[in-house]
Formats: sequence, structure tokens, C-alpha cells
Amino acid sequence: MRRQTALVSLALGLSFLPAVARAQATADADVRCLLVSNVFAEKETEPKKKQVAIISVAYYLGRIDARLSATQFRTAILAVGKEPLGKEIAQTMTNCARGLQSKQISTAEMMQGIAKSQQAAGSAAPAKK
Repeated sequence: MRRQTALVSLALGLSFLPAVARAQATADADVRCLLVSNVFAEKETEPKKKQVAIISVAYYLGRIDARLSATQFRTAILAVGKEPLGKEIAQTMTNCARGLQSKQISTAEMMQGIAKSQQAAGSAAPAKK
């Protein structure tokens, strides 16, 4: 009986590993975007690109704050910070900005859908006397 319980516990524990790995990969990608965006926010001279970088810093910091404890954040910064960025830094910034842009678009579409449904509900309500 104990062996069967141990095997079930092991199987359940292993079933969560892919989700944990995906969550860690997402956190690492967000930390990488935060670090790269921060570099561009400080060094970029073109105003529009600098603004995108500053907005990206705020966006990715918010994502990280919602997902990681201070200890996890520190560990992720140290791990991701060891990775060389070199020639890939511009492409990484582009990818991070695209991720932010796609989220802005989907959020805007969602908000518009909510507004339309509220307007429709309001116009369908009977007039009060």
C-alpha cells in the first residue's frame, strides 16, 4: 500500500514538471526582456525607440512582479544576466516589443468587445417610467 501511494505521488509530482518548466521559461523570457528593455531605455537616442523601451520596462516589470517573489526575481536576474546578449540584443528588444504590442492589441480588442456588449445591454433594457 505504501509503495502504491509513493508511486502515485511520484506520478503526480512528475506531471507538474512540464508546467513548472514552462512557467520558468516564461519568467526567464520576461526577465530577459526587462533587462534588454532597460538597456535600451538608458542608451537609446531615438525618442520613439526610447519610449518603446521605457514602456517595455514597465510592462515586463509588472509581469515579473505578478509572477515571482523577490527571491525568485533575484535568482532569475542572476541567471539570465550571465547569458551573453551581444549581437542578439537588438533582435531580442524587437521580439520583446512585439510581445508587448500584441498584448496591447488583444487587450484593446477585449476592451472594445466589453464596451460593445455593455452598450448593447444598455440599449436592450426597457425604459423605466
